[in-house]
Amino acid sequence: MKSKIFVIISFLLSGLFPERLHAQKSNFELRYETEINVISGNGDFTPFWLSANRQGMVSLSPNNGYLRAGVYKDVNREDRFSYGFGVDIAGAYEQSAPFYIQQAYVDLKYRSLGLMAGSKEYTSLLENAELSSGSMVWSGDARPVPQILVGIPRFTNVPGTNGWMQVKGEVSYGISTDANYQRDRYKKPFSYARNILFHRKNLILKFEKDAPFYGIVGIDMAAHFGGDVYYSNGSVVHCPTDLESFLKVFVPMSGGSNSTWSDQVNILGNHVGSYLMEFGYKRDDWRVKIYKEHYFDDHSGMIFKNWQDGLWGVEFNRSGRSWLTGAVFECMNSTDQSGPILWNKNETIPIQVSGADDYYNNIYGWAHWGMTQGTPFITSPDYNADGYMSVRNSRVRAFHVGLKGCISNEFEYRFLSSYSKNWGTLYLPFFKIKDNYSGLLELKYAPRKYAGWSFGAALGVDTGSLLGDNWGLQFSVKKSGIILKR
Repeated sequence: MKSKIFVIISFLLSGLFPERLHAQKSNFELRYETEINVISGNGDFTPFWLSANRQGMVSLSPNNGYLRAGVYKDVNREDRFSYGFGVDIAGAYEQSAPFYIQQAYVDLKYRSLGLMAGSKEYTSLLENAELSSGSMVWSGDARPVPQILVGIPRFTNVPGTNGWMQVKGEVSYGISTDANYQRDRYKKPFSYARNILFHRKNLILKFEKDAPFYGIVGIDMAAHFGGDVYYSNGSVVHCPTDLESFLKVFVPMSGGSNSTWSDQVNILGNHVGSYLMEFGYKRDDWRVKIYKEHYFDDHSGMIFKNWQDGLWGVEFNRSGRSWLTGAVFECMNSTDQSGPILWNKNETIPIQVSGADDYYNNIYGWAHWGMTQGTPFITSPDYNADGYMSVRNSRVRAFHVGLKGCISNEFEYRFLSSYSKNWGTLYLPFFKIKDNYSGLLELKYAPRKYAGWSFGAALGVDTGSLLGDNWGLQFSVKKSGIILKR
């Protein structure tokens, strides 16, 4: 009975996309993934690397868990026209919601163009999703944002360059889903915003052909805007969401009289971005690359007044199965922020001093469901127990190592180790510099005898004055497979 239902569904979906549009006949494959994840430990929080960069799935409460199940059809990259979709639901305890839809999306592809509508998990554009600490714009630390995204999702040859230049880039608009979380967690006398809109755009060029060397340059920009801003004095500003506002966020411009004072003086919305650079060397079974992500929070950062800030990294990857298949070393710095002073010129003092960028703050913040959307080293608002909805620690210098490999044909390991010094913010600095060490050792067992099954165990630890002393054990069971194939 179940397989008959899936046959009917696949037939109806196939009818929406005529076969004549296909360059060739596609195989239809409907797959499923299920997972049980449980964490038990001691301390004030779940250890950093058991919760960071987990798409907002793991609670900061030291004892938590979830059960998730998803059904997916992937886009076929070889077809001229293809479609895909996914639905991923989760039930959790000690989480911000007991039940939620983690992913629900539709993917369309025509030639090199793509369209995605819905809520879908994304990770960093260039950094290694398993080993890196994550991009400073979008790392996968927070829960996905429902959005409509269009563009060129994969590197595509630029006409007239004889294959030497490839391009990818996308534009999206979306809306946050954490309005109730903001309302319930907020406490006076602080301010906060609800029903925030989201915008992101990126463009990346890759230079590569037959030589073993390649280079990448690009830009990634994103913003929060619109929504309802609730101030500590009880006043509410309903920020504009008209077509003009969408344009002013796409081409950053000042807000009108119906926006917040900050948006009128500066730029509409809270903008973040990074310049991306990467240089690599490839051989048959291994490659190595160095990369730099220069972060900016406003115009002063775009013209490199905060040149010390950003993410530096080196990565090694090796194909096949060996004791070391991947290694990453990174340094992240966000302490400069274009200097300590910000002064917007006026009639009394007609001098502009651009500084004190206050990363990830502004009334909107740069977080979703309490977790920062960029690097997790900038401490998420969900760590604030007093209802303060903004970031309390944005000036960070961190060093990070990530390793992975194979112990045997059925066992894999992953090791993450990070140390950071933390200064608070420029407006509210810590009285004393706080340090933090976080580590993770993870083992995965995927028995060949039982295809589709995998079992995981991990130990996470924190120590230091920032997050305190925490430890936790994580156990997970995953099962994946094919529901229908034709």
